Amino acid sequence: MAWVRQVRLMHRSKRMLGFAGIVLGACMVVWARLSPGEAPSWAQYAGFGLLTLSWLVFIYVIIDRGRWIKNNPYKPGGPPAS
Repeated sequence: MAWVRQVRLMHRSKRMLGFAGIVLGACMVVWARLSPGEAPSWAQYAGFGLLTLSWLVFIYVIIDRGRWIKNNPYKPGGPPAS
């Protein structure tokens, strides 16, 4: 279970930051699209920029976790008893 817990805790703050960025970026794009007269002109570009950055953070985390898993495979049974 320690191995699974280690994988789940890797880059937790980056994952949460990426998720929040995706939600905020999507809200900005929707706001800019649905109310073009009320939203500032930069809102749509900022929303797409935030979405791009957030997805790049997500992709980095997935690749880095995959690399760690490949270098530290799960070994059932744990250490041998003496």
